[in-house]
Amino acid sequence: MDLDEEEIEAVTRVLRSRWLSMGPVTAEFEQQFAEFVGVKYAFAVTNCTAALHLAHLALGAGPGDTVICPSLTFVATANAIRYTGATPMFADITSVDNLNISPDDIEAKIDASTKGICVVHYGGYPCDMGKIMQIAKRHHLYVVEDAAHAPGATHVRQYRRHRLFQLFCEQEYVYR
Repeated sequence: MDLDEEEIEAVTRVLRSRWLSMGPVTAEFEQQFAEFVGVKYAFAVTNCTAALHLAHLALGAGPGDTVICPSLTFVATANAIRYTGATPMFADITSVDNLNISPDDIEAKIDASTKGICVVHYGGYPCDMGKIMQIAKRHHLYVVEDAAHAPGATHVRQYRRHRLFQLFCEQEYVYR
């Protein structure tokens, strides 16, 4: 990490302001990040785990539900699902050359208890969102995109865009 006096002074200013959260620096960050990713609103929370948890809660995941997520991911992906009372259902990766969640395995894991899909754009490489969104639409599932590895990354999208994140998680394309 390459920290110098500029970063130390910025942290010191925040500490002296006594606004350790939800203050003017956070509001400025939210506004600048929203501009950076091209959305109207951005909401900062403590970490991506909290953002994922809030996304799944907002979309109604809870006891008795399953949410499909990748088997190759950081533990927070599954934990955020568990925090709602729902159960993570792990789908395999696409291949040894593509470490993202497999749309075919997502489809194979869907059952009556499936409420949503959570994808991780592993290493900053985008998942096959076209196929995943077709699956979600066909089965009336929500999709949460964990973009912690991919802030600012882009790929072609054909659907309305809504994002709920902290550095950096997106909730996209709710079909019910």
